[in-house]
Amino acid sequence: MIDVYVCEDMEGQREAIADYIRKMIMIQDYDMNLRLATDDPEKLIESLKSSKHTGIYFLDIDLHTDKNGLALAKEIRDYDQRGFIVFITAHSEMSFLTFQYKVEALDFILKDDFHKLKDQIRECLEHVMQKYKQIMRGMGKTFTIKRNGREITLEYDAILFFETSSNEHRLVVHTIDKSMEFFGKMKEIEKEMGEDFIRCHRAYLVNKRNIQEVNYSEKIIIMKNHASCPISSRMLGKLKKSMQKGSL
Repeated sequence: MIDVYVCEDMEGQREAIADYIRKMIMIQDYDMNLRLATDDPEKLIESLKSSKHTGIYFLDIDLHTDKNGLALAKEIRDYDQRGFIVFITAHSEMSFLTFQYKVEALDFILKDDFHKLKDQIRECLEHVMQKYKQIMRGMGKTFTIKRNGREITLEYDAILFFETSSNEHRLVVHTIDKSMEFFGKMKEIEKEMGEDFIRCHRAYLVNKRNIQEVNYSEKIIIMKNHASCPISSRMLGKLKKSMQKGSL
């Protein structure tokens, strides 16, 4: 998941940029969330402090506050070293300052043409998604699903469980903050995910690392988000054996 932030002091421009980003996320089915659009640098920092995700930050340089976009970007780096920073401004002469602040900006976008601005925002979002996938593959195991012609990459640790959908030939993957349906077969997914996941029911494959509690008497697994998955009688013995070996 990537959190998207917009910090722009002009309300009309801020709303237009935020609205376009929302539409792009929905149309492209990006694994992104517009977390905050604000004119207050301090609100952005406070929101960032509580986030657990990588961010992309669209910042106006001249915010008409005590903290300009360049100073804000430098502070962002204290909390999100891998985040992607994009400056948006009407002042082309300020571009050289981004190097002085050493914030490693992804792009510098001028406001002189809104249609061109939208194209550059779209390109930034596309670029960040590709880089994010590469980073995730480098950090650990990932699982990729295809939805509506788009690829979505999920970290193993973010996946809670897979469930058979009521729609034929489809599965539902449940993560910490969302659920997504995709084409797939449970047997194939079970084989692909490996020993980090265990089949507790014909229709359920759970991530052992995200199990909070196993209730044998009621035959239910409670996941870390408090979702429950049933345990079939046939799978009960295998689950107990896995626990006895210290796998859970």
